[in-house]
Amino acid sequence: MFKGLFVVLFTGLFSLSAFAAFVGPGATSIQTTTVKEAIELADDSKVALQGTLVKQTSDEHYLFRDQTGDVMVEIDSEDFRQVTVTPEDKIRITGEVDSDWSETKIDVEHLELLK
Repeated sequence: MFKGLFVVLFTGLFSLSAFAAFVGPGATSIQTTTVKEAIELADDSKVALQGTLVKQTSDEHYLFRDQTGDVMVEIDSEDFRQVTVTPEDKIRITGEVDSDWSETKIDVEHLELLK
């Protein structure tokens, strides 16, 4: 019983620290941008976007929309962190631009439900 409790507590501590970040002098921050601006950025550029998930197009692929347009995003199931998101919910996503010869999408690293 104690072994199981230890595993749960230990796992919980690691999951919390995965989203920790330094805020202060010298810290690099990701400025919120628009879809229109993001799709013009270089491959692997860090971005933060605010908008909605319009629909799921395949297993981990979604259509994301803000006031400037739409972009495909890839969100791994664990990045939802047990948060339920509907097309009416406004969210903030952070991740990297993933550009290849045929399309540009955003590889999401973090998803946050906005109020």
